[in-house]
Amino acid sequence: MSIVVKRRSIFGILLMAVLYLFSACATSKPEPVAAGTNEFKPSETPADSIATQIPDYSTSLETVKGKGKAIISEPENSQRATLYFASNRQKSLITAKNSIGIEGGQLLTDGDSLLVYNKVDDYAQIISIQNNDLQRINNLASINLLEILNIPVRAEQIEDVLEHENTYMLRLKSGGKIFVNKKTLLVRQIDQPSTTGLPYSRILYDAYDKVNGLTLPRKITIFSADKSAKINLLIQSLQVNPKLNELKIDLPPDIKIYRQ
Repeated sequence: MSIVVKRRSIFGILLMAVLYLFSACATSKPEPVAAGTNEFKPSETPADSIATQIPDYSTSLETVKGKGKAIISEPENSQRATLYFASNRQKSLITAKNSIGIEGGQLLTDGDSLLVYNKVDDYAQIISIQNNDLQRINNLASINLLEILNIPVRAEQIEDVLEHENTYMLRLKSGGKIFVNKKTLLVRQIDQPSTTGLPYSRILYDAYDKVNGLTLPRKITIFSADKSAKINLLIQSLQVNPKLNELKIDLPPDIKIYRQ
């Protein structure tokens, strides 16, 4: 394999390598459960009472595998794709195909770097997650899907609890907010300030379903840290804790690998 240095927009790579020539799909989008927080009032419900009832699969959910429809967009750009994904706690592999099964590219992240394989134009790029230029869609692409499906909520993270109608708002010591359905005690929305350094500013969850005894969302919308880009994902099939082969991208031996 030959390695050369090249700086290039990851969004352009995603469009060409992963979303090239993908047909449209209909994906309903979760809506924010609380656009404003002025009407939330202090709650008498203790934080630990809520936190202990929110599903926590940090030890019971080890791998996932599935398929989904995605709409990936940022200003003046919007693309749709069918995504095939497999994730464990260390790595996440995504393969994108069009409606007739033609593969456009693959993405592999290990938490430190993002490998993008553009099968259409026949080249690959390795990008450091710590790269200061890693913004918008590139940051979102670096997220491990398994970790997004279920984010544990600890009582010690919570500063205070507010409520309004059918929703609890958990204000975190980090400055973030978690909105929880009062009846189901399922997370509907997570907001994070830019000071956390996380690659997302908001996650919306909807259409929860039981899979092998675990209650997981089927619809997820993830907003970039600067809120200018987002991914809408409708999960069509999902396996929990399947046995996975090694998560890797099999690159052709003569392919050029660009580094950023």
